[in-house]
Amino acid sequence: MKNRLLLVGTVVLSLCLGGCSAIKVSSSEDAASKPARVGISDGQSTPTSSRTDSLVPEGMTETAVDLGTECPVDVSLALSPEWVDESGYDGYRLYASASGALITVNCFEDDEGSAQELVQKARERMFSTSGSAKVGEASGSLSGGEYWAVHGTLAPDDMRAVDKEESVIYGVVVGTSVEGRLFKVSVDMLAQAEDTKAQEQFRQMLPTVRLDGHGIETPDLR
Repeated sequence: MKNRLLLVGTVVLSLCLGGCSAIKVSSSEDAASKPARVGISDGQSTPTSSRTDSLVPEGMTETAVDLGTECPVDVSLALSPEWVDESGYDGYRLYASASGALITVNCFEDDEGSAQELVQKARERMFSTSGSAKVGEASGSLSGGEYWAVHGTLAPDDMRAVDKEESVIYGVVVGTSVEGRLFKVSVDMLAQAEDTKAQEQFRQMLPTVRLDGHGIETPDLR
């Protein structure tokens, strides 16, 4: 547990280094100031086709992620029963399995100039640690913004590596503008390289990520 808490702390720190302008714990009193859930659609662009229109993988359930009152984007993904909702607060949720694999979901207001710049910065920084490498990627547009889906390997020295061992990451980064405010939404699936069971689940789960009901294109995960 101590190692898991340490990893969670470093993951949050890496988010801040990647451009997080505010991650805060809020009470129900903040609900009145919550941005409207307008959906990722403003008529200015056409959402890309979805690979998540297929059935949820057998043994999994489509799960709405509770991101509190501050996040204007509904996030969901398929999870199997072994993934335990361990902790969370406004804008953050952590799921964990018995093997030590983790799934983190984040949503916070960002101070980048645009959704495009936000996603580009994520591209530049995701695998900047020596020994970490991108394996595959896909990107697309959402009304109000864009996303980048990726999977790759993490060196032991990478801040997100599980228990400082060689690890893998499957994830998506989204930049979207809601009522003139820019938000960054990210889903990170992390496991040690030897955890083949978790990796197989990640290959099934990443294509099920949905943002305000819209699916995403993912890289070839075979």
